[in-house]
Parts: sequence; C-alpha cells; structure tokens
Amino acid sequence: MNEVRLSKSKLVEILIRNRKEHRHIFLAAQKKYREAVIEALDEQLKLARDGKTFVIGRITRLIAPEDHTREYDTVLRMLGLSLDDEITLSNEQFANLVEDIWVWSRSWALSNSMYVTSKKLQELSNE
Repeated sequence: MNEVRLSKSKLVEILIRNRKEHRHIFLAAQKKYREAVIEALDEQLKLARDGKTFVIGRITRLIAPEDHTREYDTVLRMLGLSLDDEITLSNEQFANLVEDIWVWSRSWALSNSMYVTSKKLQELSNE
C-alpha cells in the first residue's frame, strides 16, 4: 500500500495526541537538563574557586534535549486551513504523522532519554 486516505478530524486528533506527548517529554527532559547544567556548573565553579583543577568540557558535553513541536504545529496549521474533509497520506507521511516516527525520532529519543525515561523513548532509541 502506497497511500491511505484518512478523515481530517481523525488525523488532527492523532497529531494533537502525538504533539502533546512529544512536548511533555521534551519539557520534562529540558527541566532535568537545566538541573544537570546547573549542577555541573556549580561543581566546576567550586573547584575553580578552591584553586583545584576544573573541566569546563564536562558542561559542554551535556546534550540538550531536542524539540520538534514546531513540526507538529505546522502540520496542524496546514490541516486547519485545508478545505478537504479527507487527507491522503503517503507511506512516509503516515509513518510521521500517525505512527509518530520521523527522520529525527532516534536522535530526539536519545537526547531526551539522557534526562527522562518513557516507553516511547526506549522504543525509538532501539530502532
């Protein structure tokens, strides 16, 4: 099967759920990332103030969580403006929009899994 037709309302419902989960995971990861950066900065600053050897590289090695919420928002805006009641999706579009598997899914899962855990992150990072 190369294409599938879906009701626009069902696709919007799926996208809103996927976007909500994506954003929730990102915000949780971002919060933990900030805590990790502050902790690393505090540790290195204390070492520097005490005249001990410090490693600024420890801070720059922390990987920031990725956020792709804008991609969901763009598709949702497009669907909101579409005059069609049914939407035809290709295999790739179906994987992205319905199955929530994107080109960036693996790197997103890995960057966020450093700070939070979820079943979805584990599945994506193992693909």
